[in-house]
Amino acid sequence: MRSFTTILCAIFSFAMLGANAHGTERPGRVITVGAPATEIVFALGAGDSVIATDTTSTRPEVVEALPKVGYMRQLASEGIISLKPDLIVAVEKSGPENVLQELGDLGIPIVKLPSLDEMKNLPDAIAIAGAALGRVVEAQTLTQKIRADIADLGAVVEPNRPSIIFLMAVGHGKPLSAGNHTTAAEIIDLVGGRNPMAEFDGFKPVSAEVIAADQSDYVLLPQSTVDQYGGFEGLKTDPVLGLNKAVANGRVLTVSSSTILGFGPESASEIRDVAAFLHKQEQGR
Repeated sequence: MRSFTTILCAIFSFAMLGANAHGTERPGRVITVGAPATEIVFALGAGDSVIATDTTSTRPEVVEALPKVGYMRQLASEGIISLKPDLIVAVEKSGPENVLQELGDLGIPIVKLPSLDEMKNLPDAIAIAGAALGRVVEAQTLTQKIRADIADLGAVVEPNRPSIIFLMAVGHGKPLSAGNHTTAAEIIDLVGGRNPMAEFDGFKPVSAEVIAADQSDYVLLPQSTVDQYGGFEGLKTDPVLGLNKAVANGRVLTVSSSTILGFGPESASEIRDVAAFLHKQEQGR
């Protein structure tokens, strides 16, 4: 009931700002904030209306050529106002709040999607975006696909629950790992793994000593981290990440950086592929 109420309130709020709740009006100038929001808008067929995105949005590739309005949590109102958007579609953690309030006070419709750190919220987010974009039918079709992908994921989940640590390179600082209430933790759970870092919440830096002492069966990495080291062999030679047992043994799982930022339309099928690869690896042990 709560998810239905959330969708209904979003549709009503957007209708009050001048859109038709039945989806007959389609905004022509849309700004998206947050990688999942951008991916959802494009997946709904509204990519031609997107005039700018935030810096976390990297797919589809066409968004790289679009103007950027800054990092999703550090938006500035001046640049957004100058673009004269008809609609802003933003993920839950976008801000700061005073900037969003200023934009709203100027009459710019803002649709904020529910948290996309949890896969269960993705269908609701798609429905809310579809209503705001006047693409209700497209949202229904996309949601059906997402639900099918999630169902398929359940069919290949690894039942033995191997331990999987998440690690991510962050420039010259300490690598990050992921505790509870993170996309990485949910991915580990969805593929049938156990998170050895479940004693803390959020993403936190971890020392070389912790990385070296970790005895996890596998390591989950964003593809961007693997690319940063020139591939798996380069990863093994890193003086910090290379200390990890799973890295040294080549027991590496990868997922896109976009999915680590939040679950979008491609995430369920992407995680399903990770689960299938993990299951194949476990069958061969």
